[in-house]
Amino acid sequence: MSQQEMLSQILHQIFSLPPEDREKVREILNAPSEEQQRIEAARVRARVASLRDFSADRQWLKEHRHEYASQWVALKEGQLISHSQDAKEVFAAAKTAGHPDALVVLIEPEPEPDHKIINLG
Repeated sequence: MSQQEMLSQILHQIFSLPPEDREKVREILNAPSEEQQRIEAARVRARVASLRDFSADRQWLKEHRHEYASQWVALKEGQLISHSQDAKEVFAAAKTAGHPDALVVLIEPEPEPDHKIINLG
């Protein structure tokens, strides 16, 4: 049986249903797929994260960067959620802790100061 014949049979069966059952089929077919739902949820999280005030997180970074140099940190509202040299660990820990929208950043080590030799003679 070809796909076209199979589709024709399915449609015939659907149109043979009582109106309330046809409406149920319509709702099922029009419902967003799981992938569409995941994409929309990610869009909502991105919008919420973009509206969040990061000033407390920036302050935390300013005060604690020397303690976590060369590590990934997850922050939420100025609170440390997780830290590690493995970014995947930090993302997973933040998500597990209920903060999938945490700010996750790599703290770069402070640059070494330039020492210049000045010849006074």
